[in-house]
Amino acid sequence: MERRAFFREHGWLVVRGAVARARVEELERALDAVVPPSYYARGLGGRVLELPGISRGSAELAAHARDPHLARVAAEALGARRLRLLQDSALVKAPADPARVEWHQDFTYLGFLEPASIATARLALTPCTRESGCLRVLDGSHAWGLVGEVRALKSAAVDDALALLPEELRRRAAGAEVVIELEPGDVSLHHCLTFHSSGSNGGAQARKTLVARFFDAACRVVPERLAPGAAAHFPTDAGGYLLAGEFPVVHEDV
Repeated sequence: MERRAFFREHGWLVVRGAVARARVEELERALDAVVPPSYYARGLGGRVLELPGISRGSAELAAHARDPHLARVAAEALGARRLRLLQDSALVKAPADPARVEWHQDFTYLGFLEPASIATARLALTPCTRESGCLRVLDGSHAWGLVGEVRALKSAAVDDALALLPEELRRRAAGAEVVIELEPGDVSLHHCLTFHSSGSNGGAQARKTLVARFFDAACRVVPERLAPGAAAHFPTDAGGYLLAGEFPVVHEDV
Protein backbone atom coordinates (compact mmCIF):
# COMPACT_ATOMS: atom_id res chain seq x y z
CA MET A 1 0.00 0.00 0.00
CA GLU A 2 3.00 2.30 0.48
CA ARG A 3 3.71 2.22 -3.26
CA ARG A 4 0.07 2.91 -4.02
CA ALA A 5 0.02 5.91 -1.69
CA PHE A 6 3.20 7.35 -3.20
CA PHE A 7 1.97 6.86 -6.76
CA ARG A 8 -1.42 8.39 -5.94
CA GLU A 9 0.25 11.50 -4.51
CA HIS A 10 3.13 11.97 -6.94
CA GLY A 11 2.04 10.30 -10.20
CA TRP A 12 5.28 8.33 -10.54
CA LEU A 13 7.20 5.61 -8.74
CA VAL A 14 10.63 3.96 -8.85
CA VAL A 15 11.29 0.34 -7.87
CA ARG A 16 15.00 -0.23 -7.43
CA GLY A 17 16.39 -3.62 -8.45
CA ALA A 18 13.02 -4.81 -9.70
CA VAL A 19 14.66 -7.10 -12.26
CA ALA A 20 17.78 -9.15 -11.49
CA ARG A 21 20.95 -8.09 -13.31
CA ALA A 22 21.32 -11.49 -15.00
CA ARG A 23 17.79 -11.17 -16.39
CA VAL A 24 18.51 -7.63 -17.58
CA GLU A 25 21.50 -8.94 -19.51
CA GLU A 26 19.30 -11.61 -21.12
CA LEU A 27 16.76 -9.00 -22.14
CA GLU A 28 19.42 -6.70 -23.56
CA ARG A 29 20.79 -9.56 -25.65
CA ALA A 30 17.26 -10.30 -26.85
CA LEU A 31 16.77 -6.67 -27.85
CA ASP A 32 20.14 -6.60 -29.61
CA ALA A 33 19.14 -9.71 -31.56
CA VAL A 34 16.07 -7.88 -32.90
CA VAL A 35 17.80 -4.52 -33.42
CA PRO A 36 21.58 -4.92 -33.76
CA PRO A 37 23.55 -2.07 -32.14
CA SER A 38 25.27 -1.52 -35.48
CA TYR A 39 21.96 -0.04 -36.68
CA TYR A 40 22.30 2.99 -34.40
CA ALA A 41 26.04 3.02 -33.63
CA ARG A 42 26.53 6.13 -35.78
CA GLY A 43 23.45 7.90 -34.50
CA LEU A 44 19.82 8.07 -35.52
CA GLY A 45 19.72 11.50 -37.08
CA GLY A 46 18.32 13.20 -34.03
CA ARG A 47 15.44 10.82 -33.39
CA VAL A 48 14.65 8.37 -30.61
CA LEU A 49 14.24 4.83 -31.90
CA GLU A 50 10.86 3.56 -30.68
CA LEU A 51 9.87 0.01 -31.56
CA PRO A 52 6.20 -0.65 -30.68
CA GLY A 53 5.27 -4.30 -30.28
CA ILE A 54 8.92 -5.33 -29.94
CA SER A 55 7.86 -8.50 -28.11
CA ARG A 56 6.42 -9.92 -31.32
CA GLY A 57 10.00 -10.51 -32.42
CA SER A 58 11.27 -12.17 -29.25
CA ALA A 59 9.91 -14.71 -26.78
CA GLU A 60 12.18 -13.25 -24.08
CA LEU A 61 10.83 -9.73 -24.58
CA ALA A 62 7.26 -11.05 -24.69
CA ALA A 63 7.78 -12.79 -21.36
CA HIS A 64 9.04 -9.54 -19.82
CA ALA A 65 6.03 -7.54 -21.05
CA ARG A 66 3.78 -10.08 -19.32
CA ASP A 67 5.95 -10.55 -16.26
CA PRO A 68 3.62 -11.11 -13.28
CA HIS A 69 5.88 -9.24 -10.85
CA LEU A 70 6.00 -6.16 -13.07
CA ALA A 71 2.24 -6.35 -13.64
CA ARG A 72 1.58 -6.66 -9.91
CA VAL A 73 3.62 -3.52 -9.20
CA ALA A 74 1.67 -1.60 -11.86
CA ALA A 75 -1.68 -2.93 -10.61
CA GLU A 76 -0.80 -1.90 -7.06
CA ALA A 77 0.19 1.58 -8.21
CA LEU A 78 -3.04 2.08 -10.15
CA GLY A 79 -5.23 0.38 -7.56
CA ALA A 80 -6.50 -1.97 -10.26
CA ARG A 81 -7.97 -5.37 -9.41
CA ARG A 82 -7.45 -6.60 -12.98
CA LEU A 83 -4.69 -5.26 -15.18
CA ARG A 84 -4.21 -5.65 -18.92
CA LEU A 85 -1.34 -5.04 -21.32
CA LEU A 86 -1.98 -2.29 -23.83
CA GLN A 87 1.37 -2.15 -25.61
CA ASP A 88 5.02 -2.95 -25.19
CA SER A 89 7.93 -1.26 -26.92
CA ALA A 90 11.64 -0.57 -26.77
CA LEU A 91 13.23 2.87 -26.69
CA VAL A 92 16.81 3.42 -27.80
CA LYS A 93 18.74 6.67 -27.70
CA ALA A 94 21.89 6.49 -29.78
CA PRO A 95 25.13 7.66 -28.17
CA ALA A 96 26.05 11.31 -28.59
CA ASP A 97 22.79 11.99 -30.40
CA PRO A 98 20.64 15.14 -29.93
CA ALA A 99 17.31 13.25 -29.86
CA ARG A 100 15.01 14.20 -27.00
CA VAL A 101 11.37 13.76 -26.05
CA GLU A 102 9.34 16.88 -25.31
CA TRP A 103 7.11 17.41 -22.27
CA HIS A 104 3.81 15.59 -22.73
CA GLN A 105 1.14 13.43 -21.13
CA ASP A 106 0.66 9.89 -22.41
CA PHE A 107 -3.11 10.32 -22.17
CA THR A 108 -2.95 12.78 -25.05
CA TYR A 109 -2.18 9.75 -27.23
CA LEU A 110 -3.93 7.02 -25.19
CA GLY A 111 -7.10 8.91 -24.32
CA PHE A 112 -9.32 6.62 -26.37
CA LEU A 113 -9.57 4.69 -23.09
CA GLU A 114 -11.63 5.86 -20.13
CA PRO A 115 -11.12 6.30 -17.26
CA ALA A 116 -7.55 7.61 -17.30
CA SER A 117 -6.16 4.62 -15.43
CA ILE A 118 -3.07 3.69 -17.42
CA ALA A 119 0.54 3.38 -16.26
CA THR A 120 3.77 3.13 -18.19
CA ALA A 121 6.49 0.88 -16.76
CA ARG A 122 10.05 1.44 -17.97
CA LEU A 123 12.84 -1.06 -17.32
CA ALA A 124 16.38 0.29 -17.63
CA LEU A 125 18.63 -2.08 -19.58
CA THR A 126 21.49 0.43 -19.47
CA PRO A 127 22.18 3.29 -17.06
CA CYS A 128 19.59 6.05 -17.42
CA THR A 129 21.39 9.13 -16.17
CA ARG A 130 21.26 12.86 -16.70
CA GLU A 131 24.04 12.45 -19.25
CA SER A 132 22.23 9.70 -21.18
CA GLY A 133 18.91 11.58 -21.27
CA CYS A 134 16.93 10.00 -18.45
CA LEU A 135 13.25 10.53 -17.70
CA ARG A 136 12.08 13.74 -16.05
CA VAL A 137 8.63 14.18 -14.53
CA LEU A 138 6.62 17.02 -13.08
CA ASP A 139 5.78 15.83 -9.60
CA GLY A 140 2.05 15.70 -8.92
CA SER A 141 1.09 16.82 -12.43
CA HIS A 142 -1.22 13.82 -12.89
CA ALA A 143 -3.67 15.74 -10.72
CA TRP A 144 -3.84 18.61 -13.24
CA GLY A 145 -6.07 16.70 -15.64
CA LEU A 146 -5.58 16.45 -19.38
CA VAL A 147 -4.06 19.56 -20.92
CA GLY A 148 -5.17 19.98 -24.53
CA GLU A 149 -7.16 17.43 -26.47
CA VAL A 150 -6.87 13.71 -27.08
CA ARG A 151 -4.97 12.98 -30.29
CA ALA A 152 -4.97 9.20 -30.27
CA LEU A 153 -3.21 7.88 -33.40
CA LYS A 154 -3.51 11.32 -34.97
CA SER A 155 0.05 12.54 -34.48
CA ALA A 156 3.36 11.24 -35.80
CA ALA A 157 5.44 13.05 -33.17
CA VAL A 158 5.31 14.05 -29.53
CA ASP A 159 4.73 17.79 -29.23
CA ASP A 160 5.71 20.00 -26.30
CA ALA A 161 2.56 20.43 -24.21
CA LEU A 162 3.91 22.75 -21.52
CA ALA A 163 2.96 25.76 -23.63
CA LEU A 164 -0.68 24.72 -23.26
CA LEU A 165 -0.60 25.03 -19.46
CA PRO A 166 -2.53 27.91 -17.92
CA GLU A 167 -0.36 30.45 -16.12
CA GLU A 168 -1.05 29.07 -12.63
CA LEU A 169 0.06 25.55 -13.60
CA ARG A 170 3.04 26.93 -15.48
CA ARG A 171 4.25 28.49 -12.24
CA ARG A 172 3.78 25.19 -10.41
CA ALA A 173 5.60 23.31 -13.16
CA ALA A 174 8.68 25.49 -12.73
CA GLY A 175 9.41 23.93 -9.34
CA ALA A 176 8.01 20.45 -9.84
CA GLU A 177 10.64 18.78 -12.04
CA VAL A 178 12.09 15.49 -10.76
CA VAL A 179 14.98 13.78 -12.54
CA ILE A 180 14.62 9.99 -12.45
CA GLU A 181 17.97 8.26 -12.84
CA LEU A 182 17.92 4.47 -13.10
CA GLU A 183 20.48 1.69 -12.95
CA PRO A 184 20.01 -1.48 -15.04
CA GLY A 185 17.22 -3.48 -13.41
CA ASP A 186 15.43 -0.47 -11.94
CA VAL A 187 11.85 0.16 -13.04
CA SER A 188 10.01 3.47 -13.11
CA LEU A 189 6.28 3.90 -13.48
CA HIS A 190 4.35 7.04 -14.36
CA HIS A 191 0.65 7.80 -14.61
CA CYS A 192 -0.81 8.54 -18.03
CA LEU A 193 -1.57 12.14 -16.95
CA THR A 194 1.89 12.82 -15.51
CA PHE A 195 3.89 15.32 -17.52
CA HIS A 196 7.24 13.82 -18.49
CA SER A 197 10.11 14.33 -20.93
CA SER A 198 13.67 13.20 -21.51
CA GLY A 199 16.83 14.89 -22.72
CA SER A 200 19.39 13.91 -25.31
CA ASN A 201 22.02 11.22 -24.82
CA GLY A 202 25.38 12.88 -24.44
CA GLY A 203 27.17 9.71 -23.39
CA ALA A 204 29.21 7.15 -25.31
CA GLN A 205 26.75 4.29 -24.70
CA ALA A 206 23.29 3.79 -26.17
CA ARG A 207 20.46 4.23 -23.67
CA LYS A 208 18.08 1.27 -23.86
CA THR A 209 14.79 0.83 -22.04
CA LEU A 210 11.90 -1.61 -22.33
CA VAL A 211 8.45 -0.10 -21.97
CA ALA A 212 5.15 -1.75 -21.04
CA ARG A 213 1.90 0.19 -20.89
CA PHE A 214 -0.75 -1.31 -18.63
CA PHE A 215 -4.38 -0.32 -18.17
CA ASP A 216 -7.07 -1.05 -15.62
CA ALA A 217 -9.41 -3.68 -17.05
CA ALA A 218 -12.30 -1.38 -16.10
CA CYS A 219 -11.32 0.99 -18.93
CA ARG A 220 -13.60 1.18 -21.98
CA VAL A 221 -12.87 2.39 -25.49
CA VAL A 222 -14.31 5.74 -26.55
CA PRO A 223 -14.54 5.16 -30.35
CA GLU A 224 -15.01 8.81 -31.32
CA ARG A 225 -11.58 9.64 -29.87
CA LEU A 226 -9.79 7.31 -32.28
CA ALA A 227 -8.44 8.42 -35.62
CA PRO A 228 -10.60 7.41 -38.62
CA GLY A 229 -10.03 3.76 -39.43
CA ALA A 230 -8.15 3.04 -36.20
CA ALA A 231 -11.02 1.21 -34.49
CA ALA A 232 -10.15 -1.96 -36.38
CA HIS A 233 -6.94 -2.17 -34.36
CA PHE A 234 -8.80 -1.95 -31.06
CA PRO A 235 -11.59 -4.55 -31.24
CA THR A 236 -14.07 -4.50 -28.37
CA ASP A 237 -16.85 -6.64 -26.98
CA ALA A 238 -20.44 -5.46 -26.66
CA GLY A 239 -19.58 -3.56 -23.48
CA GLY A 240 -16.83 -1.54 -25.12
CA TYR A 241 -13.96 -3.40 -23.45
CA LEU A 242 -10.90 -4.35 -25.51
CA LEU A 243 -10.80 -8.02 -26.44
CA ALA A 244 -8.57 -10.06 -24.15
CA GLY A 245 -7.06 -11.98 -27.03
CA GLU A 246 -5.37 -8.84 -28.29
CA PHE A 247 -4.89 -7.13 -24.93
CA PRO A 248 -4.28 -9.86 -22.36
CA VAL A 249 -4.97 -9.80 -18.63
CA VAL A 250 -1.59 -9.83 -16.91
CA HIS A 251 -2.70 -9.48 -13.31
CA GLU A 252 -5.86 -10.35 -11.40
CA ASP A 253 -6.55 -10.32 -7.67
CA VAL A 254 -8.00 -13.56 -6.41
